Amino acid sequence: MAVAASRSPSPVSAPPVAATPGPRAATLSKLYNDAITHTLKSCSYENFAACFPTTARHVPEALEGLHKDFVEGLGDNCKREFEEILKERNVVSALNDLDRLVEEARKRRAKAQAEAKVGAVQMPNPPHTMPARSLYLAHLNPNLQERQIQLQNQLQRLQSDNAELLKKLVAQREEMNQVVGSVEKVVQDISTSLENISPQEMQALSKSTVDLDVEMRPAD
Repeated sequence: MAVAASRSPSPVSAPPVAATPGPRAATLSKLYNDAITHTLKSCSYENFAACFPTTARHVPEALEGLHKDFVEGLGDNCKREFEEILKERNVVSALNDLDRLVEEARKRRAKAQAEAKVGAVQMPNPPHTMPARSLYLAHLNPNLQERQIQLQNQLQRLQSDNAELLKKLVAQREEMNQVVGSVEKVVQDISTSLENISPQEMQALSKSTVDLDVEMRPAD
């Protein structure tokens, strides 16, 4: 027989696999099997035969076979339905998670007690002693934190979009100011030119403009 390897004083047990029953799942299965076994034992042949006295008196062998098949069938059916319930409700995995949480809590408590330098470790308040508001907020805190992060991200994106829009508006305003300045300069140049033109030149320019307008009109 091979010699077992030396183990550390505090071995770390891995959490049970979901498909492998842990301590609580195994205890539940054992408790159910013991209850079924006890129930089937109470259905003895004597009790079964008392329900069929005529058959028990004339063909006891057939009744014994029927009793055996009935007990075995009932036991198999109960166990099969129990296994289906365990599978549908994911009972084994849930109980294994509970085993893991309890074991982790025990390890944390032992670690805290070992690391405590002065006095006993202050234990957390049991949930049943806490006010309803504290339990309610503790339950909602993860969802509220996640929602707060989402809102902060949305606010940052909105602020970034607003900054980009403001930059575009400033650029468009500067462009409009440049266009207005150019138009005002052209108007000023035209006004200055008109002031320097003599009346005779103005009349000649007006006549040329009228003649050009007449020439460009479509013929009737």
